[in-house]
Amino acid sequence: MNTTAQRWHAQEAPVGHFTVLRALPMHAVQAVGPFVFLDHFGPFDASPETLPAHPHAGIEVMTYLLEGANEHRDSAGHRGIVEAGGAQWMRAGRGILHAETNLPHICPTIHGLQIWARLPRAVQHSEPAYRAIAASEVPQWTVPATQGSGEVGLRLLGGIFEGRQGPIPLSAPSLLLHVQLPAASRVALNLPAGSEYGAYGIDGATRLDGVEAALQRGDFALLDQTTLVLDNPGAVTSNVLLLGGEAAERPLVFGGPFVLDSPAALRQAQRDFYAGKMGTLDGVPF
Repeated sequence: MNTTAQRWHAQEAPVGHFTVLRALPMHAVQAVGPFVFLDHFGPFDASPETLPAHPHAGIEVMTYLLEGANEHRDSAGHRGIVEAGGAQWMRAGRGILHAETNLPHICPTIHGLQIWARLPRAVQHSEPAYRAIAASEVPQWTVPATQGSGEVGLRLLGGIFEGRQGPIPLSAPSLLLHVQLPAASRVALNLPAGSEYGAYGIDGATRLDGVEAALQRGDFALLDQTTLVLDNPGAVTSNVLLLGGEAAERPLVFGGPFVLDSPAALRQAQRDFYAGKMGTLDGVPF
């Protein structure tokens, strides 16, 4: 049975001094669950250059590192360093500025995902918050492959799955699950019902049950079932991110680093930024 409702390949997008693969949003799909943005960066040499100070509002921002290390700083005075397997989480709420810097003295390579989730309307103007999540805080376990040898690795970044709770404090009911499939293995996963989900190919090749073409790096599939069979036909481990949850409240109004619920709210966020009401960082906005 086909588990895929839609499928597409991420588009290249410039971010600072490098180019990323942007899988969300797309013209026809603004969000999957509460998740409105997914960038895949690297792997490439970790330049010490900073992603300059810039604002966000109406969302929470997560940077999940697969390789490397980076430092977060923001206009509320938060600061934190995470390394591979860990994540930066920031609730922008009513508005905040942040900057991220790669740390090549810790690791010469950087590779990861940046994900934004739309805040529920009731908390879109909440106070900003931040947390640095170490790799050791992320629940990690294995399940037997239903075909082939070896164990399938699961890392739960956010949400609840198989009785475990991910450390990212997502504001809406949702799931962020990193699946690592050994070569020539298959696994069946039952995702929580009543939500919408997608699968993003990080690397390797992963077939979704009923779909001949495998998900590869940069491929995104919108799922139409919660019973999901993942099959790795390749000779190396493949990595997939499963994400989703309760549908984001509409409308979704995008304006660069802001995602809010009306044009008026977007204009107010822009005014607040330029007026310094989101704070200042590294001389921005003045």
